[in-house]
Amino acid sequence: MKKLNIDPLFLLLSSIVLFVLSIYILNTTYSKKTKSFDEFKNNSVIIKKYNNLKNTWAKKDIQAKKINQLIKRLNIKNANITQNTNKIKVKIKSDINKIDRFTNKLLNEKLNITKLKITKDELSFEVGLL
Repeated sequence: MKKLNIDPLFLLLSSIVLFVLSIYILNTTYSKKTKSFDEFKNNSVIIKKYNNLKNTWAKKDIQAKKINQLIKRLNIKNANITQNTNKIKVKIKSDINKIDRFTNKLLNEKLNITKLKITKDELSFEVGLL
């Protein structure tokens, strides 16, 4: 049997190089994982905002219910509501005080108001549906 003669200096240097290389690879993978985790956090925040906006604006029934609740809450009797596939038209004939209060409440709601016309005794507006 032959005896292997390995130089101790070579063994030490190769182990140091291997150690440095493994540390470098570990750091690069760690930085890639932290970047991807940060991107995931940002995407999840964006997704939550999108879901909130979608729940607020996209449901046609909720917007129609909000308008009906406003009309009932202020006891407005002369309200004509027509609903199409992409918009709700509302005409209200009442005194100026009720129209003023209704307008204030309407503008505070989360609605996509596409048209608003106010006269002395009439309020007409359109709410766009997405």
